[in-house]
Amino acid sequence: MVQETRILHTADTHLGYRQYHNEVRRQDFFKAFEVVIQDAVDMQVDAVVHAGDLFDSRNPTLEDLLETMNLLFRLKAANIPFLAIVGNHESKQNTQWLDLFEEMGLAVRLGKTPQLVGNTAIYGIDSVPKSKISLYDYSGFEVPESLPENCRNLLVMHQTVQPFPYADWDCAETLENLPFKVDAILLGDYHKYEKIKVGKTDTWATYPGSTERNSASESEPRSYNIITLSGEGLEISKRSIPTRNFLFIPAKLDGEEKPYEQIFSAINEHLEELPDSVVFLDISGDPGPVLSFSEIEEYLLSKGALVARVKDLRIKEALIEEVVKVTFSDPDHAVAEEIRRLSLNDGGLIVDEIIRNPGVPRSRVDEETESRLSGLIEALDFKDPDFRIEIPVSPVSSAMIEEPEEFKPAGADGQVKNLESAGGAEFAAETAKRSKILRAFARIESSESLNNSFKGPDEDPEPLNKACESLEESPEPLHAPVICENTESVGASVEIEMPKNAANSSAEESSPYETSQKTSGASIESPAEIPGEGGERAELGIDAGNKTEAEEKEAGKLSESGGKTSSEKDGEGKTEKPEDEKPVQMSAKSGKSVKQSHRKGKEKTAVPKQYNLGDYL
Repeated sequence: MVQETRILHTADTHLGYRQYHNEVRRQDFFKAFEVVIQDAVDMQVDAVVHAGDLFDSRNPTLEDLLETMNLLFRLKAANIPFLAIVGNHESKQNTQWLDLFEEMGLAVRLGKTPQLVGNTAIYGIDSVPKSKISLYDYSGFEVPESLPENCRNLLVMHQTVQPFPYADWDCAETLENLPFKVDAILLGDYHKYEKIKVGKTDTWATYPGSTERNSASESEPRSYNIITLSGEGLEISKRSIPTRNFLFIPAKLDGEEKPYEQIFSAINEHLEELPDSVVFLDISGDPGPVLSFSEIEEYLLSKGALVARVKDLRIKEALIEEVVKVTFSDPDHAVAEEIRRLSLNDGGLIVDEIIRNPGVPRSRVDEETESRLSGLIEALDFKDPDFRIEIPVSPVSSAMIEEPEEFKPAGADGQVKNLESAGGAEFAAETAKRSKILRAFARIESSESLNNSFKGPDEDPEPLNKACESLEESPEPLHAPVICENTESVGASVEIEMPKNAANSSAEESSPYETSQKTSGASIESPAEIPGEGGERAELGIDAGNKTEAEEKEAGKLSESGGKTSSEKDGEGKTEKPEDEKPVQMSAKSGKSVKQSHRKGKEKTAVPKQYNLGDYL
């Protein structure tokens, strides 16, 4: 004789749901689940099977967890096992709440290993996202040899399956792929009670419905199932759960006169049902004045309603409906536009492609990036004289500042870029670019004007002013080092060093605004000024035959504040001139020498560096 087994089947309890932001409704969901637990204890069922969505959220509050454990302790005290699967609402990435309850001995998480209840083996499949249903692996289901003869098999799932509404899983396909015969599928996720036979073997598939109303559309009474397995077969019976009343009141307006009186009259017809009910008032009829929903809801609450909701179904013929057009941009197009704005080079595009490629696992991103970038580097010929790396300047990082008025070329009202504010890389790239078109900052017409400009502060400043005026008349900005070289036989001459390319300029480590002078005597520095970087001013040093000790100390301080220059690195105090370079000389009669140094506070001199390929990738 086959032993009779009774199993209580429930699902979608959604514990912790504060419906309509109402604490009383949160308690209603627990009360409904308490009714199910108490019925199981009273009927002394063999097991309680929960088909998913025990909690409404994957992050229930501590209060929700404690109340749930108190209810499960009742089952444990009555020796009734609580068997459950994970639903979509409560699903977490790794450890589930059911695992916690299982560690406490309050629940058993169903899976591919059967849980035996009497002569019935119960399997479980946790909720599977719609996108992964076709990839579900049916292998691994165990069929122990120790199972008793004539053992019944039940499968618990949390899915919407065919032929029920909103189906995303085919029950017939599931039954064919399992390694055992299924007598019934106990389902969850669909909140309405259903029972139907599916597949070629006419297997029962049933939904118990939710234990509480999760929305106004769930008008049917809430319920759970009792599954009875015996020698006569399998029987599914429905048991209703008493829940809070959901009251729907229609109010039809006839004319525009006294609309509130008509609405309140409709409400008063349901005064006996209003107390502690969730009330939905639907207003229909002739279009009229705009109604105050808050006033109507307050009236419903004053009559004892727990929750009041008002909906106006009237057609507003007098009002012109505003048509709102909503457009959604193509995500791929938006990403491509953002990549274009970033102005990435080949290395950057490779990194972007690897990161956004769904076919590359996270664990292989570093390996794949290193491999692709290594191939890019190997393909480059660094010995090629024409090889150079261009850094596109982002339009966002470009900054504009005005040139100092005393050094702005005559007739030029434009602005120049502040290269340093855009970042070191952009500054170096722009400096290298401009070094190809180096021009003289000023044209010195005679040596007399140069010599007069170097007079002491007590002498006549008029020649110095004329020299400054000649600088302002030059339309070209300063782009290259100016080297004033003095010889005893010929006189003073000015040399403009023309570097062959950006690489030579950066290799020599010389400041683009550094002016050095070779002389046979000692040097004296005097405060003549030239335009410096970022709108600042640099001092023009003047060499003379005599130099005091105090002036030597001052010169040392200026050298330290400006950072290490190429003359300090070489230890010579002079700038070396390339052999194949032909300087442009402008003669001067003075035997004095000039040294111009670039100062910028206490920061390091902006010297173009030689960049490695890794800096750009």
